[in-house]
Amino acid sequence: MDKAQILRALIAGLCFGIWPLMMNKGGLNGNLASFVFATIAMLCIAPFAYSSLGELGNARWVVVISAGILGAIGLLFFTSMLTKSSPTNVSSLFVTMVVIQTAIPIIYQLVVTGGMTVTKGVGFGFAVLAAILLSL
Repeated sequence: MDKAQILRALIAGLCFGIWPLMMNKGGLNGNLASFVFATIAMLCIAPFAYSSLGELGNARWVVVISAGILGAIGLLFFTSMLTKSSPTNVSSLFVTMVVIQTAIPIIYQLVVTGGMTVTKGVGFGFAVLAAILLSL
């Protein structure tokens, strides 16, 4: 991996870690929080996406629409969880969600490569342990 990709991952993680905690304090219900978040995100992303509109013809629309629906369902449940959580338990719920979210690419890698390395297995185990310890 090159340094630019690692930097992008770090910035994404930082932003994905902060925005939900801010939304928790935003005072909106879950559905409205999802709508406002998605609208603001769309407005911010639109100028960057504009130059790539020509790629729409190459899209696998069933996959793209399915991903959008799954993302919308996840966002609705996530913001509902955020807005109904107290500041004292939002972090534990957030960590639980991240552990589940992390498990999906691990399972995907198992399916694609046919096996898991010891390092990845230990790392996943520690992530589960962290989620348990943070929820106590």
